[in-house]
Order: sequence, then structure tokens, then C-alpha cells
Amino acid sequence: MKFLCHSLVIWGCSLLAGNVVAAMRCPPHSGGHLAVIIDDLGYNLERATAMASIPAPLTLAVIPGTPHATAVAALGSRYGKEIMVHMPMSSDNREVSDPLALEHQLPRSHIGERVRAALASVPGAAGMNNHMGSAFTTDRDAMDVLMTELAGLDMYFIDSRTTSDTVALAAARARGVPSASRSVFLDNEQTTDAIEVQLDKAVQLALSEGYAIAIGHPHAETMTVLNNALPKLPSSVTVVTASQVVHCQATQSRTSTPRSAK
Repeated sequence: MKFLCHSLVIWGCSLLAGNVVAAMRCPPHSGGHLAVIIDDLGYNLERATAMASIPAPLTLAVIPGTPHATAVAALGSRYGKEIMVHMPMSSDNREVSDPLALEHQLPRSHIGERVRAALASVPGAAGMNNHMGSAFTTDRDAMDVLMTELAGLDMYFIDSRTTSDTVALAAARARGVPSASRSVFLDNEQTTDAIEVQLDKAVQLALSEGYAIAIGHPHAETMTVLNNALPKLPSSVTVVTASQVVHCQATQSRTSTPRSAK
């Protein structure tokens, strides 16, 4: 249990049974559950290491095919973090330059091949969320093919909600894929003050609605806020993994989409 020992050293033993350490099973339903996903990992090993070392059950979302994708997945697992594939998907606003991207014009027979290549690049991934994807996640036919693939692999899906027109959850439900939606982006504005405001918003949503999903990125300011704020969360808020949200909570949807996320 390296993660628990790491937590003990940094935050003290009183927190081991408190709100930061996620249980292996579904946590109690009292209070709120907060999942924090860190996107865009795989290009910078140093930043990924810094995120993985934060003593909380963050979920690390790794872009497949990136130079350090496999190393980050292994590193996160050593730190006790849940790993997911941060799957590049076509956007309405700009070209997706990341490897292994799912373009909505891609022949349907090739979607499964891309997904399997992505999983080979990010070993141990339990689920997937979309990187960009404001075009792909609105294409129901393409999403149905993707969700059929994920259902066969027993994986979950988190909709990053880069567009309010997304059909990802409907496609996931139709194929029986455990799923949920992003509640808050933490760091569209990369200042500690702004990130603190967004994290507080996520906490309040978790308390009012039972759970929330916050998505951040490996920015220095995000790391600073998470390191400082997570140990001070209200005792009524439990930090959990993304898989605990999708398996333990009712599906949530959001309509607000920051323009910068598209």
C-alpha cells in the first residue's frame, strides 16, 4: 500500500481514514463525492510525476501514443492512481494533432483498431474520456461504434463535455457502458485564485448533488491548488476515483461549456 504510506508521510495519519483516501468499494452515500481527473498527460514526464505524487486518489488521463504515455501509466499505477485513456477526438474548432485521434470521418471499422492501439499505449487503463471531441462526440453513429467497443472491453466513459451538443452519455447508456459527465473545468484560467474558485464550485456541486467531476491539467498552478486545498476539504466531501463515480453514482449531465474547452 505505497499510496497510503505516501499519504501518511505527507498529510498525517489522521487523514488516512478521512476524506482524501478513497475506499476500494463504493464510499458511504452521506456527503458528497468528488472525482478529480488530470488530463493531457503523456508529453511531459516531470509534470506527470508531480501530479502522480499528489497524495490523493486523482485519476490520471493519458493521451495515447504520446512519448511518455506508457511510462506515465506505469508511474501512476505505482503511486496508486487510477489510469484512463484521454482519447483524442475530432473538434469543430481546430485540427487534432495528437496521435491515434478518432476522426468522425474515420471508417467505422477503424475505430476499434484505434481504441485497441490506444489501450496498448496506456496499459492498465480502466476507462476513457475525450480529449477535445466537439465534432466526434456529436456524431451518434461514431459514438455508438466507440461505445460498443468500450462495452466489450468492460471500460467506463467520462464525457468531458467539450460541447453542449454531445451525445456521449446517450450512446454510453444505450450500450450499457458506465458513464458520467464532467461538472467543472478547474483551470481554463490558469491562476491559483481562479482554480480555487473552480475547485470550490466542484465541492459545492458534490455536496448539493451527491458527486461532481472536476477536470484539470498538469499546470503548476493546478498542482499548487490541489496540494494545498485537498487536505482541507470539508469532512463531508470524499475524493474518489472516476470509476467510483460511474459505478456508484447516478449519471449527471451538465450544459455549461467553457468556450476555451471546445
